[in-house]
Amino acid sequence: MRSLSIFCLLVLVSCSTSKSGKNSEVANAPENVSKASFNKEKALSSNQVNDYYSEETKSLNPALLDETLDRASNSELGEIKNSKDPLIEIVISCKQKDYKHAFAVADKSFNKYQKIPAYWNLVANCHLLNHANRKALLFYNKALEVSPHYVPALNNIGVLYSRQGEDQKALVAFEKANKQSRFSKTPRYNLAKTYLRYGLAELALPLFQGLLNSSSNDIDLLNAVANSYFMTGDYQKAQAYFSRIPSSQMSKAEFGLNYASTLKKLGQLNDAQKIYSNIDKPNSRSMKRYYSTIGNELGAQ
Repeated sequence: MRSLSIFCLLVLVSCSTSKSGKNSEVANAPENVSKASFNKEKALSSNQVNDYYSEETKSLNPALLDETLDRASNSELGEIKNSKDPLIEIVISCKQKDYKHAFAVADKSFNKYQKIPAYWNLVANCHLLNHANRKALLFYNKALEVSPHYVPALNNIGVLYSRQGEDQKALVAFEKANKQSRFSKTPRYNLAKTYLRYGLAELALPLFQGLLNSSSNDIDLLNAVANSYFMTGDYQKAQAYFSRIPSSQMSKAEFGLNYASTLKKLGQLNDAQKIYSNIDKPNSRSMKRYYSTIGNELGAQ
C-alpha cells in the first residue's frame, strides 16, 4: 500500500485534446442558486480534510504518485476504489475527461470545501485539462488567496504558463514552489524538466538524480538522468541509465532515440540500428523530424 495525494500537483506533460464543454465553471453565480443552496453545509477547515488516501498501484512511474495522479494511466485510475470523498471524485472525473460531472460535484461541494485550498486547486486543474486557461489561473489564484504559500497551486501555475509557451514565467513559478517546500518532489521535477528543455543539463541533473535516488525504477526519471548525461557528453553514464529502462519501453521515441544515438557515439552502431528499427514512428511534428535525423545519422533511412 502507498499513500496517494488528492491535492494534485501537475507535471509537464502534453495537454489532452478534448474541447471545452458548456459546464466549465463552478455554478455558484446568483442565477444558478437553487433552494438547496440555502441549506448550507458547515465549511470545513484545512485540518478536517485528509491529504491522502491509501491505494496499491503498479506503475512504471511511481516517483511522484504520492503527490499527483497526473501521470496515472486510465487502467491505474480504474484500480482506485470508489470513494465518497468528493475531492477524489473531482480528480478522477477530470482525469477521465468527464468535466460535466466533475464541475457538478464541485458545485455541490462548494459550501463545505470553500476554505480548503485543495478544492480550488482541483477545480483549476479541471479547467486547465479542459483548455480553459484563464479560468484555471483564476481558481489557482483563489487557492493562493485561501493559503498564500500553497505549493500545488504555485506549481500548477507553472504548468499552465509552460503549456502557454511562457517558460520564463513557468520557471519563476516552479522555483517559488520548490522554495516553499523542499520536500515536494513535483516542483523539482518540473523545474528540472524546464532546465533540460533549454539545454541546462548541469542544473537539471542533480535534481533528477535526487528524485531517482528515492525511486530507482521510475522510467521517466531514468530517461531524464540518461538524457542529462547525454547532453553533457557523458555517453557511458547515459548508456548505464538508458539500459535500466525496460526494453519494452524502447519502442517509444522519447526513450529509444537518444539511446540509439548514445550507442552510436560509443561505437556500437549495430546495437544502435537495432534499437532504432524497433522504435514506433512518432506522431508529433518535432519528434518526427528528430526521428528522421537520428535515422540518417545511423544510416537507417
